[in-house]
Amino acid sequence: MELDLQKIAKYERIMPLCMQPLIGAMPGLEVLLRDDLTLISSPDYPSPDANQAFLLRATEETIEALIDEVTEYFKSRALSPAIYLSPACTPSDLPKRLSRRGFVKQEPDESWLAFEHVQAAQVPKTDPKIVVRQVEKSEVGLFAEVMAAAYEMPPEWVPMLIKTLEPSIGQSNFRHYLGFIGQQPLATITVMRHKDYAIVGSGGVLPEHRGSTMIFNLAVNVLAQARGEGVDTILGQTTLGPLFERFLRICGFKLAFKRTGYILE
Repeated sequence: MELDLQKIAKYERIMPLCMQPLIGAMPGLEVLLRDDLTLISSPDYPSPDANQAFLLRATEETIEALIDEVTEYFKSRALSPAIYLSPACTPSDLPKRLSRRGFVKQEPDESWLAFEHVQAAQVPKTDPKIVVRQVEKSEVGLFAEVMAAAYEMPPEWVPMLIKTLEPSIGQSNFRHYLGFIGQQPLATITVMRHKDYAIVGSGGVLPEHRGSTMIFNLAVNVLAQARGEGVDTILGQTTLGPLFERFLRICGFKLAFKRTGYILE
C-alpha cells in the first residue's frame, strides 16, 4: 500500500481526534491539533504511547524553535519529551536534528496498518465457542487485569490502567471488549471511532492461549460490529514485529507506513 503524505497525516490525526471527547473526563489529558504539530499528553499514564508529539511540519528556519517548544512542554509536565517521525514530517533532516539534541532513536519502528473499504469486505467465520462482550463500567477492573496479564505487566500497573480506562467507559466512540471461553476472560481489545474511521488497540491474549485463534476471533467479531456502525477504514499500529503484522494482514490489514520514535532520555 502506497499512501500520499496528505493521507498519512490524516491517518495519524485519527487517534487525537478520537481522544478529544475525553478532555475534561480524563484529568490531565491534553490534545493539541495544529498545522505544524500534533500532540497528546496524559501524565497519569506516563508512557510514550500516551505522551508524544508527532506530525511536526516546519521549515528549516522554524523547526528548531518547534523542537524547543515540544521539549519544554513535556518537561513542564515532568515527562520525557517524545517525538514520533513519519514520512509526513518536515524538514527531511529531522532525525539528525533530534539526534544532535540528545534524542535517542527507539527500536523497533512503529508499523501502521490499514484495513480500507471495510464495508465491501466479507466477514470470516468465527468460532461460536468464543464469546465477545463489550465491557461495562462494573467490568473495567476485570478488563484491566486481563490486559495487564496479556501484556505481562506487573500487578501494580492494574490500578493505573483502571484510572486510565474508566473515563472512556460509556463514551460513544470508545468500546472495550473481552473475549471469553466459557466464563473465563482470555483476551482484550479496544476500538476508538471518529466518523467512518476506527483505531484498534489494547489487543492482547493471555500468554497460555497465545497461538490459538482467540485474538483472531475477538478481532473479527469486533471489526464486524464496527462495520455495522458505518466504519469503512480501520487502523492499527504495532511494534510487535513481523509475526503480529502477519496476523493483522490475515485480518485484512495492509502496511500503510512506519514511524520512528525519538525520546530525550
